[in-house]
Parts: sequence; C-alpha cells; structure tokens
Amino acid sequence: LKDFLPTDDPAWDPNDVTQRLLISGYQQLILFGITNGIPKPKNLSKLYQVVQGKEETPSAFYERLCEVARQWTDLDPKRESDNLTFVTLFVGQSNPDMRRKLQKIEGPNGRSIEHLLEVAWRVYNNKEEVEKKQQEKEQVKKDTRKARLLAAVAQENQRKGPRPRGPPFMGRPGPTGLS
Repeated sequence: LKDFLPTDDPAWDPNDVTQRLLISGYQQLILFGITNGIPKPKNLSKLYQVVQGKEETPSAFYERLCEVARQWTDLDPKRESDNLTFVTLFVGQSNPDMRRKLQKIEGPNGRSIEHLLEVAWRVYNNKEEVEKKQQEKEQVKKDTRKARLLAAVAQENQRKGPRPRGPPFMGRPGPTGLS
C-alpha cells in the first residue's frame, strides 16, 4: 500500500515510463477515494419531482427515474433491496390512466419492475384505441341528442295541426276615440 499511496514525496520522475505509471495509478486511487469516500446524501425529494409526461414512453420515464436516483441518492435500480422503492415510485408517478392499471396488479408480479413495464407498455400502446373509442362514444351521444331534438320538434309540429288559412287575427281593437 505504501508503494502505491506514499505519505511522503516519492520523487517519481514523470519522464520515466514505469514511474509515470505509478503517478497515473496514484491519481486514479486519489480520485477513487474522493468519489467514494463520502457517502451521497439522500435527496429523495428529487425522485418525487420526476413525473411521467403525457406523451413519454414508460421506458423513457423509468430511465429518467433511474438517472435521477443515481445522481441524487445512493439507490440502485439493479439492487434487489431497492427494487420496491423503484416499483413504488414508478407506479406512483406514472400517468393517471397508466397508474390505475398498474395499481390493480397484485401478487409477486406487482413487485417486478419488468412486469410493470410490460403492462405500462400495453396501456401506452392501447391509449390511442381507448381515445378513439371514447371519441366514438361522444359522437354517438351527440347524434342521439340531435335525433331526440329533431323528434321533439317534429312531434310539436304535429300537435299544432295545420296552419289556419285566411287573414291573420289582428287582435283586440284599441280604446275607442284614440286615433
């Protein structure tokens, strides 16, 4: 250890190839110590700020969530102990329509991020079909309202009967003597 991390000046010559390798190794060890010596503070609020966009794919959302976790916390999506945290975050911050489907999953499949991504992709791909069906339902409702309105107008016209012929009724004459 003292050969690679000397406490005193080793007087290494950077012009000598073997000693230059020792300097390079020394620099790498110093950088490793700086980056890994102090644990990262957990800033979970950054994770809760990540919300799936309306047109964002499930995979892109999950990758963004993992990237924020790597940057601001010590959570690792590949670590089994952190899996439940990522499942909870993924379900809780998905789109509302996707969240409803994901919350219905129970059992061991509900704890697997792979299964959740699969279901999320199915919901994402069916979104266009669901929107199309909803538009068709709305169009049927509009057509039904129009048909009912036309039927009511036609029925009202039938009740009145035919229009009387002749001069229209002029109304009551006004007070006499005023002209």
